[in-house]
Amino acid sequence: MRTSVACAFVVTILCSLPLHAESSPPDTRIDEILERLREQEDELITQRALIKQQNQRIDVLQAELDDMKKPDVFDTGEELPSLLDTEVAVARPEPGGRTAEAMVASTEAEQIAEQKALADSTIEESNEAQEDDPTRAILEALPGAMRLPGTNAVMSWGGFVKAAYVQSFDPLAITDRFITGTIPTDDFVGVEEESDLTVSQSRMSFDLREPTSVGLLRGYIEADFAEENDTFRLRHAFGQRGDVLVGKTWSGFVDRTASPEEIDFEGLNGRINVRQAQVRFQPRIGRRFEMAVSLEDPAPRVTGGQGVSKIPDLVVSGRVNFGEDIHLRIAGLFRQVRGQWDVIPSVTDEELGWGLSVSGRFDAQRWDRRDKILFQINAGKGYGRYVNDLRSVGDFDGVFSPTGELELIDVLSGYISGQHWWASTMRSTLTFGFVKLDSPKFVPDEFYKQTFRASGNLIWSPTPRIDVGGELLWGRRTTEDDSSGEALQFQMAMKYLF
Repeated sequence: MRTSVACAFVVTILCSLPLHAESSPPDTRIDEILERLREQEDELITQRALIKQQNQRIDVLQAELDDMKKPDVFDTGEELPSLLDTEVAVARPEPGGRTAEAMVASTEAEQIAEQKALADSTIEESNEAQEDDPTRAILEALPGAMRLPGTNAVMSWGGFVKAAYVQSFDPLAITDRFITGTIPTDDFVGVEEESDLTVSQSRMSFDLREPTSVGLLRGYIEADFAEENDTFRLRHAFGQRGDVLVGKTWSGFVDRTASPEEIDFEGLNGRINVRQAQVRFQPRIGRRFEMAVSLEDPAPRVTGGQGVSKIPDLVVSGRVNFGEDIHLRIAGLFRQVRGQWDVIPSVTDEELGWGLSVSGRFDAQRWDRRDKILFQINAGKGYGRYVNDLRSVGDFDGVFSPTGELELIDVLSGYISGQHWWASTMRSTLTFGFVKLDSPKFVPDEFYKQTFRASGNLIWSPTPRIDVGGELLWGRRTTEDDSSGEALQFQMAMKYLF
């Protein structure tokens, strides 16, 4: 009886099934499965990049936590409380307990404080973007980047629009910036002070990252409009894979993270400031130490002759990071300066040039945690084109003598700068820079001897994307015959970052 009932039940189920079950062709199902696998693979790649980025951030936070646990030699000797202790103290109920209204009010106050801190941090990061060194970007997924269809690559773009008003109170050869090397001396007449309004300093960049079988690859390109008649000018163009970089970017002799924030597009006279083609190896050793070795375009510049490029410049640098905002950097430059004499082009001569640069950035948190001091000192022979002011106004690696011998020029340059934050959205930077040349005795009387430059500004950021400010600049130039001249200039600018 049970068997008959079971058989009847099975027959009923079979009869209820459709005679022709709908099914997808095998090829269609395989395509669907492959498509799902591709989507899952894309998600895994993105997740791995995000996880790696978070792990690096955790390492940084752990290093900061370890530093906080160390005793401060400037206080009473007591150790700072750890972050964990602080969290427990906040979570622990107050004696006697609190009302629900008090807890809500406290939570709202904490949220407001967190939002204010986040805004301050965002503006500070916007300020740090002025360091303008794309080679230091971590080779990871780009936040907010756009996925390129049909590939694993992502791309981001950015830059800023900057409008500047420049008012010179004394004659200057170039009117849209402050170049101390163009200040006329006392015996120079016939030039009047001028003003200028420009947007040529505006900039744009594109950054592409792509995970491949040989690692994460990166391509970066950036340009502004600072050439004559607002012509497009290439600033950076390089490819990067891990520690290896090939292309045009800041020289390894440059320390952009020690450059002050200024409104003037020209910048300090005594800083090392050059972008050029190169091949660079830049490993990071542990959490604190970075080094870089690069072979770079030599492009020697000599007075009384034409520079000849035969051997790439060699730059070696090392940097020690004592925290996110503190570092000390030493860089060495070795180069061949070779020139062809203008008087008799068949006559060539060469000398070995060198340069040494020490720079750094230190916290000055007496009034605000974001206050800092920046400095750089440079010395050497035959490295003049790496110095900002000398590169802008002439050829100061070496000079040909009346007998056709090439002699290199000794150069000493540098600057010191301090930045103070008056409020969460307002800061000022004071800077002083100098350049001094020790040239051969046969150079003409009007030859560049030394310059001094001082500036001070006030910059306000009503939102993280907008900077509005003014800057007052003073400079002095002296020639070999001790003739000198001074100039004063005022600049105003508004910048919108995108």
